[in-house]
Amino acid sequence: MLSKPLTDYCHKLLRIGVQQLGLPLGIVSRVYNGNYQIIAINSAAGVLKEGAVFPIGQTYCREVVQTGQVVTLTEIDGVRGLKKHPLYIRMPLEAYISAPIFHDGVVWGTINFTSMQVRPPFRATDIECVTQLADHIASYLDQMEAPRGYGAA
Repeated sequence: MLSKPLTDYCHKLLRIGVQQLGLPLGIVSRVYNGNYQIIAINSAAGVLKEGAVFPIGQTYCREVVQTGQVVTLTEIDGVRGLKKHPLYIRMPLEAYISAPIFHDGVVWGTINFTSMQVRPPFRATDIECVTQLADHIASYLDQMEAPRGYGAA
């Protein structure tokens, strides 16, 4: 079970990302044992819920987890083969940007922002924004594990 302070912090960062990127859906996920679990979501649509778990192969984040790099897509309908992606069939998202969240040297999860609207290509500043949000979550995870008590840094 993830802590409430962690999910609250993720919600705060998602609000920042949604505002800065102009994309209506933001998700922080935890990836483990081939699964993708939504731990925080910022969406008025209510299509996806916190705590929902999916096989990683049914998410766009699969490539983010496999490569450990930011992935951007701005017209999924125009990308050969992606119209048949299980997520696209269920929820036809067109714009997607995601960054890995690293913890203990591995991809712990992802932060992503999406829209059902086609948009112009993401700028370097958009990629930097999402990367920084992921880094903030990674730092928070590291702090959660830091020793407490006398002499702790």
